[in-house]
Amino acid sequence: MLEIEIVNNINTYLECKGIHFSNELRMGVGIPDISLNIGATRYLKPMDDYFLLSILEFVNKKHCTSFHEIKNEFLITLDKVKQYVVILAKMSFVKVKNDIVRAIKNIFSAKLGTTISIEAKLKDWRGACLQAQRYLCFSDYAYIAMPSNYIKNIEQKLFVESGIGILSVEGNKVEEILSARKSDSCEFTLKYLITSKIIEKSVEMGKKHLRKNIFTPLL
Repeated sequence: MLEIEIVNNINTYLECKGIHFSNELRMGVGIPDISLNIGATRYLKPMDDYFLLSILEFVNKKHCTSFHEIKNEFLITLDKVKQYVVILAKMSFVKVKNDIVRAIKNIFSAKLGTTISIEAKLKDWRGACLQAQRYLCFSDYAYIAMPSNYIKNIEQKLFVESGIGILSVEGNKVEEILSARKSDSCEFTLKYLITSKIIEKSVEMGKKHLRKNIFTPLL
């Protein structure tokens, strides 16, 4: 079995369950093989720029601010501030008059549901565990996935301590061997970025997401 086969088998499982997912979303601190979401609103505006979203968060907290306040907060040039603000204005997140920026839409109360990231590996369970731990800054839960015949070689104590779950994969059968623990370091801004990407790249799943699956207890 190859790692791509593990990924494809999990993809098939998620498709059958009607779960929104995407593969290899680049998140700066890591690239999960699979990222999935259950329960987020389908109307999230896609955002792929952490800095842009951070500026929007600042404007929302201030309600009304200026180009110079943004410049001083993020230590960037005035021209760069204007570029970012123009993008936010075109997305209808802010309104600009002269050098004053007002928030007109708050995305930071958006329903993001539950986001889960999975790292697939054939044998290197230690490396997979370390990678999965990085995903906890933008995911509610993180798992590693390995072939069922190799699961017996894993030292589960490390996973229990770090809160990373373990999935066994054999054909299209996916089984949870160890439950993941909810992240206490998941940042809303990063979670919004990956969740909006998942929703953007996912096929419309309708109401099939209500079907029972191994991730149901995490909701």
